[in-house]
Amino acid sequence: MKTKLIFFISTLVLLVACKSYKPFTSVKQKKEQVNLIKNKFRLTNDEFKKIKNEDSILFAVAKSLKKDIKLSLIERRLDSFFVSNYNKEELLIMLMLDYNFPNERIELNRKKNADGIDFKSIEEMKKFFEPGGEFDKEIEKVLGIKKKKDSSSKKKQNK
Repeated sequence: MKTKLIFFISTLVLLVACKSYKPFTSVKQKKEQVNLIKNKFRLTNDEFKKIKNEDSILFAVAKSLKKDIKLSLIERRLDSFFVSNYNKEELLIMLMLDYNFPNERIELNRKKNADGIDFKSIEEMKKFFEPGGEFDKEIEKVLGIKKKKDSSSKKKQNK
């Protein structure tokens, strides 16, 4: 009986003492970042409630603020999340892209008739991207570039 009790108490202590991974280093840091987000953005109570318990979103927004990403861009990303144009994962990805590539303009394209590349297999993708393949042809078409044939290669082929 004593061993079961000791085992139960030690298991309980381990569960309480072990911290799970959280993006913020402390509760104090999280509170500071939450207050910063509250002060920087004009969030309604409902909007704030939607992100308040999402540490990953709070951390990504705080990191974006630290990296001096434009407030208007972060607000636009958050607004898209609040009106359900972005789900949580898409918001996190867009914020990550914003602070990793600050000079790029990156947007999600949700149009059904949007131009895109759809590969059925890896072999099809490799064939598309191989030198002289369809990718080169598409780039040439878009940029209006025509590759000139090398005259020295013609001479080698004629010999």
